[in-house]
Amino acid sequence: MRVSAETKARFAALAACRELSESALLALLVDEVVSSNGANPGDISVAEIREASSDRLTLRLRAGDRELAERRAAARGMKTGSYLAMLIRNHLRGSAVMPPGELDPLKAVTGQLAALSRQLRLFGVPNITASANDSGLGDLLAGLRGEGDSVREATAALIRQNLISWEGGNA
Repeated sequence: MRVSAETKARFAALAACRELSESALLALLVDEVVSSNGANPGDISVAEIREASSDRLTLRLRAGDRELAERRAAARGMKTGSYLAMLIRNHLRGSAVMPPGELDPLKAVTGQLAALSRQLRLFGVPNITASANDSGLGDLLAGLRGEGDSVREATAALIRQNLISWEGGNA
């Protein structure tokens, strides 16, 4: 949902007055609306939301480390703090979360694969006959299959690159 700049500024000021982030204040509002309308808001209490939003850590970096972190964050299209938080979270939890700048192209590739799959189904790939090959449809389907393979290989390479970059020294 989009709101006017004035509404956004007023909401940000309200969150700041309560020493909350805008998203934490929004979470509190959603929780209040859900609970006041008789629905079960879940196991997360307001106190837990406040605690999570204020869980901050200050790091002292060695000379040159900030510049390296800034460069690596910029290479991934991220803010330095977000990059470092994701790096720590991935290390501690043993996961490989992709930053939005890497995940978005993967989503696009996945969409292309889905579109190719739909096209192949439209042409009835499993039921290709000799007459289909004679009309050039076979060549078209072979081309589509080749494109699908290329897209799939690009997706696999992107995922491999992501995993290697988070696990190696160049995260």
